[in-house]
Amino acid sequence: MSTPVRYWRLFCYSLPGIPLAALGLPFYIYAPLWLAEQGGYGYSLVGLIFFVARIGDVLSDLPVGVWVDRRGSHRWFWLSAWGTVALSVMLLTLIPHPWSPLMLGLVLVLLMLGWTGITVPWLALPVNLSRHNIDRLRYNSSREAMLLIGTLAAMLVPAMVPASALPPILVLLLLVLVIAVYLQGSQKPLGASDNSLSYKILLSDPRVRNLALPWFLNMLANAIPGTVLILFMREVLHAESELPLVLICYFAAGLVGVPFWYFLANRIGNLQAWRIGLCSSALLFSLAAFLGDGDVYWFVVISIGTGLALGADQALPSVMQTGLAQTLSAERGGADVAARMFALWSMLSKAAMGVAVGVSYLWLGNQLDALIPPAWAISSVYILAPVILKLLVFVLLGRQSIALAHEEVK
Repeated sequence: MSTPVRYWRLFCYSLPGIPLAALGLPFYIYAPLWLAEQGGYGYSLVGLIFFVARIGDVLSDLPVGVWVDRRGSHRWFWLSAWGTVALSVMLLTLIPHPWSPLMLGLVLVLLMLGWTGITVPWLALPVNLSRHNIDRLRYNSSREAMLLIGTLAAMLVPAMVPASALPPILVLLLLVLVIAVYLQGSQKPLGASDNSLSYKILLSDPRVRNLALPWFLNMLANAIPGTVLILFMREVLHAESELPLVLICYFAAGLVGVPFWYFLANRIGNLQAWRIGLCSSALLFSLAAFLGDGDVYWFVVISIGTGLALGADQALPSVMQTGLAQTLSAERGGADVAARMFALWSMLSKAAMGVAVGVSYLWLGNQLDALIPPAWAISSVYILAPVILKLLVFVLLGRQSIALAHEEVK
């Protein structure tokens, strides 16, 4: 393959990352708080609606993963998923709130269904497109780079343009996304699919369970701070205007930290390196409990430190998941299980996000003080819960059964 053709294919594959990240970050971080305070729903109701919607979202991963494994990804499938996302986004942004809780929940489920229809086959595509390890590295690296660009754009653009310019930008993102998914084309499945390999059977394998529970708890530990971040900066640090700076430092540090964690994993193993990352993240994040009004720059320092540790959460579990998927495929005669495995991890991540929003907002809704949760309630859910969860994952990963299973799939 000539270099220009290779670069064009990498660009086409990775392009959805920009609009997906730029649309996804505001949805996960800003939308719940806006709906609770400006939309007129209240914290408890928003927490409950998002939790129920996430449960519906989780249930969509299995059929999408099975479909892609059996039939591949086709252009009409990509475009149908995009249409579902576009319709949901336009409804949520153009029709004034509040709606009935049922209607809001249904539109959120529709949005998440379309999102799943794009992301599951997109994440599984490198299995079909690549033939060698270097190709897989190129496809995955280009995807992560585009996701980072989209994340940075979502943080910077709202602070740089007037509010009146945001609707046209939203339309532009949707247009870029439809072009990006169209360019994915149609891909046939890599090999025969094992029709008996359901999630129940996957989770009956102790190696999958040993990785699934720590993965879920760690995603929950990461999702809770993201859910409550704006409230923490506004009500505890009184520095909401510095939110873009905090997020940029956090994600940039995460990107910088990835090579270090790969180097450390090559020295002491993926499992032990991940455990070190969990401990360092929990220790650094616990320091935020001592912060208050005017301590925003100390919080930036903590964010950089936890961002560096984030590299362990991003890189090392994915290496272990890839090795496990390859082992399961080899044990089943080369059966195509990639999409189902990606869908399983996606399902657990979404469940963690749903639990994070549901539990956090239900807790805050029960601790209202003049319509705003008190600082102690915000800090307890923002700091204490993630630290405890990170340490719990550290303990789980230290069990001998997990260590032995990890050695088997190397």
